[in-house]
Amino acid sequence: MKIDWASLGLVAVTTVVAAIAIIGIYSLGVLALTSGGKAGPDGVAAPSPLARITGYLCLAASGLLVLYGLYLIVPQFH
Repeated sequence: MKIDWASLGLVAVTTVVAAIAIIGIYSLGVLALTSGGKAGPDGVAAPSPLARITGYLCLAASGLLVLYGLYLIVPQFH
């Protein structure tokens, strides 16, 4: 049995980079949705409309990336 260490290293690096990218996009979405704007009459600071749209887009993008990864892994989807 011979292991192709270069290919194994490439897969490991790609996995780490993809995981960091997905977590980063998700974190930006959460940050955008929890960023405080002007406080309303009840004292709660709601995010601005642009921050809310950006947050939902980031969350959707990270969800789609996870679903694409599952599509690549499960052979019955092909």
